Amino acid sequence: MLKFSTTTTIEIKIAVSCDPALDMTSAEITAYLQGDFDSLKIKQDQAPTYFFIKPLSPSDREEIEIKAGAYTRSELGRMLFVEQPDDQKKRAYWQDSLSDQEKNAFAQYQAYLNRVYAETAKKALVKVEGFDGNAWDAIQSIKPDHHRIQTIAEIVTHIQRISLLGDEGK
Repeated sequence: MLKFSTTTTIEIKIAVSCDPALDMTSAEITAYLQGDFDSLKIKQDQAPTYFFIKPLSPSDREEIEIKAGAYTRSELGRMLFVEQPDDQKKRAYWQDSLSDQEKNAFAQYQAYLNRVYAETAKKALVKVEGFDGNAWDAIQSIKPDHHRIQTIAEIVTHIQRISLLGDEGK
């Protein structure tokens, strides 16, 4: 039997692990990001901020990548991104040893990925519970900055999972 794309009319309610109302281990965070919603652990008498997202269709995802610069992104940068070491210290030395051309290509590709993340969140973020107004504006106002960046990354992770994996990803 053929598999069909996830419907884009559903909304999924998620929280992000940097929310101070949550109390989760690294393993529970990983499980939650992989779709195990039972692993979400909320501190007693606390309420996290909930984000409502929807899956993206294949045409939505293509539109996002084109808008972010898919046709002009650096292929050298993409190749370097894939090849970079996983270990943080090794990655730092590896990146420092790149030529100026390679560093520029790598930076351009990372900027492209950041644009893809932002466009993905803008397109699939429906609303933020308790926030009246544009949901993306709410995300942009999260402080401190590392919580804003982590929030975007986790939202995009959930969006990609529900958009690409279908029912088993939800």
